[in-house]
Amino acid sequence: MTSTSLADGAITVAVEPLRLPRSFEISHMTIETVDIIRLTVGDTGDGHTGDGEIAADFGYGQDARVIAEEASAMAAAVSERGPLRPDRLFTALLDAGESVSGPARMLVEMAFLDRAARRAGVPVWRLLDLPEPGEVRLLHTVPIGEDIPAGVRPVKIKLGGPDDDEVLRGLVGVPGPVILDVNRGWGPADWARLRELVAEIAPAVLEDPVHDRDLLAEVRAALPGTAVILDEGVNTVADVEAAVAVADGANTKLMRLGGLLPGRRVLTDLGARGATRMLGCFLEPPRAIAYAAQLAGLCEWTDLDGHFWLTGDESVMSYRLDSSKPGVPRIAY
Repeated sequence: MTSTSLADGAITVAVEPLRLPRSFEISHMTIETVDIIRLTVGDTGDGHTGDGEIAADFGYGQDARVIAEEASAMAAAVSERGPLRPDRLFTALLDAGESVSGPARMLVEMAFLDRAARRAGVPVWRLLDLPEPGEVRLLHTVPIGEDIPAGVRPVKIKLGGPDDDEVLRGLVGVPGPVILDVNRGWGPADWARLRELVAEIAPAVLEDPVHDRDLLAEVRAALPGTAVILDEGVNTVADVEAAVAVADGANTKLMRLGGLLPGRRVLTDLGARGATRMLGCFLEPPRAIAYAAQLAGLCEWTDLDGHFWLTGDESVMSYRLDSSKPGVPRIAY
């Protein structure tokens, strides 16, 4: 844990490893542990503090110690500007995060917006003039190797493993909506072998099927009724714009983009282009998931169930955000 005292309140950053209650397998790795990173910005005499919390996974290149150091430096840079009214705080956060990783930016943004919203006596979504979050309807994620529950829809099935043929055959004729997420796990031979099965299933969304852009065009042409969207490699606002040029939309993750402020911009722009918008996540703690879920009203698909693998709670198909207290809302079932 590190702590720094500044004119705009003390900054405290802590890192704590967490072993998952059960492993999470996708096409290119199995996740067993994550690191929880917490950042608190202290008050300046008014009694209001702000808290940010994320999870980092080294398998995704998210080094918790590096993120903590980046976040501490960025928070100090924002604090040096003193207490700011919300519009100037938004600008300061965006400016200070230009050379900082997405996870660090999200962590710092969450803490400062949490404090600003507490000071204003409103939830963060109202501070940002976002639509009031209603029921957040989820996709039920099924990692590689796990059984697909009967009748649970919409379901998001992870593919890119050795049993893809068997999994896809089991989905033929099954009512949707079904989302297939390959995490770039198919090459040309895989697509040639599986394309007829995928076309017969006609998934509502096919996420990141292949790495090669020429092959991606072939996949889209074969599935005219399916939204083929990108996820892997979509790390910045510019990446999202590039994705729409070659695909039908994008899975936007705040841990990559750097928080609600760039996330709001991206989802608004995608909507204006008529692109398919999915709001996704990594394996993240409930506070980070609730923070992202404030943007649920700006997308067609909400894939924000990553906290279940950290808490061990039984997954549900929807939840709401409890905004009865100012700051970052809480997930309520």
